[in-house]
Amino acid sequence: MESLWELVSSKSWGTVFKKDPKYNIFGLAQCYQDVNADDCELCFKTSQEKLQQCIPARSGRVYLDQCFHRFDHYNFYNEGVDPKYDHVTCGSPTGDSNDTYMSQDFQSKLDHVILNVEEAALRKNGYGTTEVKGGVVTVYALAQCWKTIDKQACDKCLTDAGMRLRECGPAAEGRALFTGCYMRYSTNRFFDHGSGTVEKKGFTDWVTLGVALSGATFLLLAVIGAFVSYKKLSRTKEEVTGLDALPATGLKNSLNFKYEMLEKATKNFNESMKLGQGGAGSVFKGVLPNAEAVAVKRLFFNTRQWVDQFFNEVNLISGIQHKNLVRLLGCSIEGPESLLVYEYVPNRSLDQILFSKDKRYILSWSQRFNIICGTAEGLAYLHGGSGVKILHRDIKASNILLDEHLSPKIADFGLARCVASDKSHVSTAIAGTLGYMAPEYLVRGQLTEKADVYGFGVLVLEIATGRKNSVFSEGSSSILYSVWKQYKADHITQSIDPGLEGKFEEREASNVLLVGLLCTQPSVAIRPSMHDVLQMLTNAHCEIPCPKQPPFLNASVLSPAHTPDDSFAMDSSALDQPKTGSESSTHKAIGH
Repeated sequence: MESLWELVSSKSWGTVFKKDPKYNIFGLAQCYQDVNADDCELCFKTSQEKLQQCIPARSGRVYLDQCFHRFDHYNFYNEGVDPKYDHVTCGSPTGDSNDTYMSQDFQSKLDHVILNVEEAALRKNGYGTTEVKGGVVTVYALAQCWKTIDKQACDKCLTDAGMRLRECGPAAEGRALFTGCYMRYSTNRFFDHGSGTVEKKGFTDWVTLGVALSGATFLLLAVIGAFVSYKKLSRTKEEVTGLDALPATGLKNSLNFKYEMLEKATKNFNESMKLGQGGAGSVFKGVLPNAEAVAVKRLFFNTRQWVDQFFNEVNLISGIQHKNLVRLLGCSIEGPESLLVYEYVPNRSLDQILFSKDKRYILSWSQRFNIICGTAEGLAYLHGGSGVKILHRDIKASNILLDEHLSPKIADFGLARCVASDKSHVSTAIAGTLGYMAPEYLVRGQLTEKADVYGFGVLVLEIATGRKNSVFSEGSSSILYSVWKQYKADHITQSIDPGLEGKFEEREASNVLLVGLLCTQPSVAIRPSMHDVLQMLTNAHCEIPCPKQPPFLNASVLSPAHTPDDSFAMDSSALDQPKTGSESSTHKAIGH
């Protein structure tokens, strides 16, 4: 055991083999990658004590939330899965499991976070953590393969563990205890990106018992961990990018920037130049040799998914110009990573001002109204003003940039889709941000311009109330429903941001809130077009229809074929803060 601990203490994992007169004994043990040395030692000693419960069994496994420990009578080092012993444990349901929308919200985030953590672990030598924010809760996940298994075994283990773990929804947490890997998700943050783990209140552990073995076996316990080579998540730069990949759009010369110039313009992508970060990449301020300020979007990955989004964004918006759309200046695709270059918008994104905790500067009602109208103009142009119908799919406050005059510009077209004018809708994989997604799109994957209208309606209510739809304290309702309740009580303007101290025009504010409710009606037929929305906002003589349905609470949006257990793949995450709460320590022994 001394030699084993020396291995674990020096590199966080180790293996031991001993030839016994009766049995060959193999053992391994490993601390997870985010665990510091002190916690690793504590977990190792705890696992020793737990594993003694398996004696005189011929094999035993201990799963802790910071380490894993196993011994057996045969060489199992490259085993990834074993249906006989692999299992999942699920916690208690979330507090919103009885609410259809909240259940779907959680299930889709769970599906997304598991997919992300699988990919993260395969990119990072068998260990990954990730989180998906937005909606009612944030979901966190961790995955760890053992150091002794190869990349195929790790991939197989993570895939199977993820499939089983998805079945835990709507449980607030779950663990997959597999032969070659460990995976966990929770609505409470339980890991740390640096050294050391957040969870300090004791170990959650599982002991798996084997069949008879000699009593001396416990001396050969070993701590195991994870090894895996990178999965082929991304092709080489030559395979998936390059000027030859651009369609014949005439963009090759007019829009191409040299990578070295942009690298220098952003001071080698220095953090001091960073403007923000989204689901697809980071954005930096750059200053070109001619002193022109630009915004440079640096994509995170060179996978096929991100490349497709990159060229999608270039091809969709390079040919359109409108005062309320961020202008694409060019791109760089010949360097080590893909870059997009936009006009620089000095006041950054709307969410950074609207939801700022610093109340020294509050947008006036006039400024808010102009932002709402300008965004409506930009969307109306996308939906047909340019001669083609472009659906944005991710309208939200963080994708509305504000110029020096606080005029809005719609940004981030990575998820946008061009739709033929003669098609009523297109069916597509769900992508966007929970809280802004229309029910028919979320449930059936049916995409029309009315999905953008719904997102715009949520945005309108956020601007008017000063509250973020994806962030609300436990026990309170969403802003959509709270505005609806005020509307039904004939006090709709009481929903206006109290920070304005009553400094707004009552009729105009009432009309804005009514438009917001109308745009978020569950029934697609009731929602107006963006052209009609613009008329309602800017034409005093335009009559605004009365909203008829409470937002997202009409069961007709759910087809009979869909139930609250349906999950939906997501392509981008919302912005939210994690729920807090303590986790209790539990112990479970499983015989086999």
